[in-house]
Formats: sequence, structure tokens, C-alpha cells
Amino acid sequence: MCREKYDMWLESPYVDDVLKEELKKIEKDDSEIEDRFFRELEFGTGGMRGKIGAGSNRMNIVTVAKATQGIADYLNEKFNDEISVAIAYDSRNMSMEFASKAACVFAANNISVYLFESLRPTPELSFTVRHFKCKAGVVITASHNPPEYNGYKVYDQFGGQVVEAADTIIDKISRVMLKDIKCSKIEGNEKIKIIGNDIDTIYINEIKKLSLNDDVDKNINIVYTPLHGTGNKLVRKVLDEAGYKNVFTVKEQELPDPQFSTVKSPNPEEISSFEIAIKNAEELDGEIIIGTDPDCDRVGLIVKDQEGQFVPLNGNQTGALLLNYVLSSLDKQGKIPENGAVVKTIVTSEIGRDIASKYNVTTFDTLTGFKYIAELMQKFEDAGDYSFLFGYEESYGYLSGTFVRDKDAVIASMLICEMAAYYKRKGKTLLDVLNDIYSEHGYYIDDTVSLSFAGVTGLNKMKSIMESFRENKINTLAGQSIPFVFDYKMGIALNLIDGSTERLNYPKSDVLKFSFENGSWFVLRPSGTEPKLKVYFSIKGENKAESIKILESAKKEVLNLIDRVQVNS
Repeated sequence: MCREKYDMWLESPYVDDVLKEELKKIEKDDSEIEDRFFRELEFGTGGMRGKIGAGSNRMNIVTVAKATQGIADYLNEKFNDEISVAIAYDSRNMSMEFASKAACVFAANNISVYLFESLRPTPELSFTVRHFKCKAGVVITASHNPPEYNGYKVYDQFGGQVVEAADTIIDKISRVMLKDIKCSKIEGNEKIKIIGNDIDTIYINEIKKLSLNDDVDKNINIVYTPLHGTGNKLVRKVLDEAGYKNVFTVKEQELPDPQFSTVKSPNPEEISSFEIAIKNAEELDGEIIIGTDPDCDRVGLIVKDQEGQFVPLNGNQTGALLLNYVLSSLDKQGKIPENGAVVKTIVTSEIGRDIASKYNVTTFDTLTGFKYIAELMQKFEDAGDYSFLFGYEESYGYLSGTFVRDKDAVIASMLICEMAAYYKRKGKTLLDVLNDIYSEHGYYIDDTVSLSFAGVTGLNKMKSIMESFRENKINTLAGQSIPFVFDYKMGIALNLIDGSTERLNYPKSDVLKFSFENGSWFVLRPSGTEPKLKVYFSIKGENKAESIKILESAKKEVLNLIDRVQVNS
């Protein structure tokens, strides 16, 4: 089957010569042909994402055009009135070419396009969809993936990544034959409008309205790295207009670079991506370091402690600090509504729920993926029953305000700097504040292990692991009892003590969550965008030493169980 697809691409008049030349080089490599053609690129939690190259399981001009045609078919069938879409792209290889191709396909299908003139942050696309009242949006990005990757995110008319329409869109795309793809030219095309600085200004002005306190030390020394991505222009602009006087940008990582040549991975979750920034901070007496990923929807934070050492914070810690800052500030100003809501994902620490409860704010959980947070925000708005105050996920994504419907590192960067400057004026570092939170709510420690399983063999291994844990439900781990298992694929919560079950009100997703008696848990989840199995741990103890001990024991036991799983044939 893979060889047939391969031959079809080589013979197709709709596949360009560049891609055909690439395919000819692997003519005798059956395993490579299988990897490139054993499936179509799938839509997961972040849309379509894969290695750049020739083949149906790769990101290329053909797969981008095919996906765009399917979306165009969906939009033209769903909406009877004037249809428009917005398109943005990041600094990756082929991003501009893929964005231009998508614009030309939409235009050929009688859909108006707002195309950014140059690279822009992903959350600005969400804002733009809402601003122009578009029916959809597209961002060409692979977020923090290695340089050989690119991707295609699809947004709905409310500015969030598609949820309900995803299956329909996937079906539409699957029905598109290469001969069905319509395409126009970008030059002189009346359907394509190029946008840029005017939207930047409107977006930045909305972000500045989210500031919570003016009485802050704006002389705080901030080191910022955009990690060669899209954040450089707008993060610096918002901090400058907010009045921060000492923002030092890492020059080596300031300009776009599709190879991300100064880092092992352009991922703010990995401390190695901050090596140059830390050196800069040491030389410049920096107090906090922030770094945004290539499409600027996620931000990492490093804080200098009282001894002058730079300490990285994980996504749960930064999220807890931001949530605590937002709610405590609103509380002091008497602005917390009676129906206030915080939204987090099921793999995000429970410390957020504890903080929200202190201010009588309700916490909602969603599946992994910020699109589910955005979906719930829209439901709040439609029903008028809750007021969204803050949303976040452990993977360094945060959102305040409702004019964007995706995690937003431009917004988060401003709030992080304001928060640090606010507590500096009070004589505290963010680490001091975090320890205050732990003292009040208990010591939470979190960790994520990502296990890579590439290709067909890897997919089968992940499936076998999930089946094994689903069938052989463990009831103790690290000396702790596990009374509850949440199976989001089967849609049930199982009480292992009495055998009773309850239905879960979530979309079906291949996720298993094992909950301890004290609220600690671990989760198994195959990634929707990468060939990885993610294992999340969240442990709550009386103190740091106890939490670390339980965490290390739990990790060891779970990884041992995974290693022993046999692949089902």
C-alpha cells in the first residue's frame, strides 16, 4: 500500500518536481517509504504537525494544499454568507511558503484571506480571527518542535483551535483528491489582503488593559529571549509601552532562525534553551529571565534567588504564581465576580484549585490542549453562567483576558514581569512568593517524562502500553493507595475500592489518570502531535523532602511497568 502511494506521487502531475526528486532518492529504502506513506498527517491536540519532506506523512506544499482544500470545502458547506479566514506563520523552514499556498487555495475557493505580511505570534492570529469576524484561521507552526518539523493549526470562528468541527474537517480533507485542489496566485489577488502593523497596535493596546497594578518597580532587570521565533517584536513592544526600562534581549537569539542554531531545542520547557540567557543575566544583574517558544504561545521563567542563583520554574509553578497574582490583585480591588472561573487541564497541578478556592473561584478541568480551555470560555460566554478569569496548562501556556482564545506568551510575559516588579517593591522574589503559596496550600511537585516511539513500531508500542495499563489497573504506587482511575477513552471514573463507576463528561481521549488518596496523581497520554508517550506526575506532600521521595519512587515504578509491556501483534 505504501509503495502504491509512493508510485502515485511520483507519477502525479499535481506533485512538483522538487518533491519528486526527493522521493526518487529513497526509491530503494522500503522502511523510509513506509514511514512517509503509511498514513496521512493527523490532526491532534495542536492540529497537523510533522517533518518537512515529500510524502503523505510529511509537511509539504501538497499536504498543506490538500488540508486547505478540505477546510475550504467545510467552510463553503457550513456558511452561506461571506467567508473570510486569517493566516499567520512563524519563523520555521517553509512557513512563509506554506502560508502563501494556503492563502492561494482559500482564495481560489472564493474565500477572502487576511494574510500577515511577516511572521507573527500564534495568539495574535486568534485575536485577528475575532477582530475581523473570520470564519476560521490558520497558523503555520510546529511550536517548539525541532527544526525539521512544521505544522498547520486550524482555528474556528471564535478564535480557538477547532474542537467540534475537527472530525468533520478531517473527513473533508480525507476526501480531497490531488486533482480536486483549487489554487490561485497571490500576486494581485483581490481575495488576499496583506495585514501587519495596524493589527499589532490594536492587539497590544488590548493586552495593556490587562495590567493589574501600577505600583510596581519598573526598573527591574529583565532578560528576554525569543529563541529565534516570533515573540521578539511584540513582547518587547508591550514591555516598552508598559514602561519597563531595563529589558535586555538576548542578541544571539533575537533574529528569526529556522535552524534554531543556538539551542538544542527551541523549547522553554528545557533549561538548556536558556544557557545564553542565563549568561546574559549574570553579566547584566538580571532578576528574571523569560523565554518564548518559536510561535510565542508559551513562555518559560527563570528567577534569581536571594543567593544570586538562577532557578528555573516549571509550568505548574509559573501558573500558580500568575493565578495567585491575578486573583489576589482582583480581590484587593474588589473585582472578583461571584461567578468567577479558572480553567486548567487534567494534567495540571491541583495547587491551582486550592488557590482559586481561597478566593471562592470555581475551577474547571479540561482535556489536554488549550483548545478545550477556549471551548469552555466560549460556553461561559454563550450561557453567561461563569466569568473567565484565568486559564493555564502545565506545558507553559497561560491566558488572561477573553479577547484571545489560545495560550498567549505576549500577555503572559507582560503579567510575569509586572508580577515580579510588584513583589520586588514589597521586598520579595517570585521564589519567596512561591514558598508562601506552598506553606499555605501544601508542597506540590510535578514532573513529566516524555518517551519517544517513532514510526509504525512506536505507535504499536504506545497502544500496547495504554492497553496494558487499562486492563491491569494498579491500585498502589510508591506506597500510596490509588482508589480512583479515570479512563477518558472509555469515559468512566472507576472506584477501585467498591468497583463502582461514574460517567465522565469529556470528549473521548486516550488518557488514563490514576489518583491517590491525597489528591496526587499520575497520567498516561500519547501525544496528539508527536510520536511520544507522556507520563505526568503530580505529588502533594507535607514538605519538599516527602514530595520528592514519593515522586522518585512513583516514576521508577511506572517506568518499570512500561518497560515490561509486550507489543501486541
